[in-house]
Amino acid sequence: MARPQKNGLDYFPLDVDMDQDDKVALIEAQHGIVGFAIVVKLLMKIYKNSYFYEWTEKEQLLFSKRVNVDINRVNVIINDCAKWGLFNGDMLKTYKILTSEGVQRRYLEAVGRRQKVKMYKEYLLLNQDTVNVYKNLIIVYINGINDNINPQSKVKESKVKKSKENNNSNDNVKKSYVEFFNNNFHLITKFELETLNSFEKDGLNEEVIILALEKAVENGVRTINYVKTILHSWLENNIKTVEEVKTLDKEFKRRNNKERNKNGAKIDGFNSYGGQREYDFDDLEKKLLGY
Repeated sequence: MARPQKNGLDYFPLDVDMDQDDKVALIEAQHGIVGFAIVVKLLMKIYKNSYFYEWTEKEQLLFSKRVNVDINRVNVIINDCAKWGLFNGDMLKTYKILTSEGVQRRYLEAVGRRQKVKMYKEYLLLNQDTVNVYKNLIIVYINGINDNINPQSKVKESKVKKSKENNNSNDNVKKSYVEFFNNNFHLITKFELETLNSFEKDGLNEEVIILALEKAVENGVRTINYVKTILHSWLENNIKTVEEVKTLDKEFKRRNNKERNKNGAKIDGFNSYGGQREYDFDDLEKKLLGY
């Protein structure tokens, strides 16, 4: 029987001049040697677990008891650590975990020889370029959706998993436009994934959703709100296939050329995709074309 994959570390790097780091120095200036010791103790907890440490009421009580420091004082130190950037404040507030970009980077460097390393998408603070360096990294969602959105991962999937994916077209659809989003926008968030999935449920297939993402890239507006504007426009006009979108685009260009010949000048406005258009059409034309 294979040994279970270990997530934490047996040891972690502790620089000899750690106390010269401004973030650490600020904590020590505010809370003395106790503040410094708390930081080191917390780093021990984080790396023993992996790249984060949960900080719920249970962990707070146990940690306070073990270090023999009042829980209120510990939390004041923790809040100051978040304030000065030793730990990420958003992660602490939203997910009740202690982590940082530096912690995550050092963790991945330490586990570089492991065959497979998993990190939660919701907790990830590293940018896509950094993520792509680690070929053994698998990005997973807390709820289990889309268990591999790292396009650089070379970890082989099991035959059982492949069979399951082949029989589940919905999963394949999600992976298709998620992969495009990850490669051309940024690592997709849970909110962005749910947004794109909602359009799929409304009847738009994966090719149409990818086409909307492509238009956003072409127009240089790589935001989920811009993509939503495009997709909503198509839905409102009952445009649900790539062919129908192409027909709409041809008609839009034809009307543009018509207005150019008619007016001989450009008029500012907004096109059907939420960006700037070249010509101003009357209400009937805009309604017919979905603008």
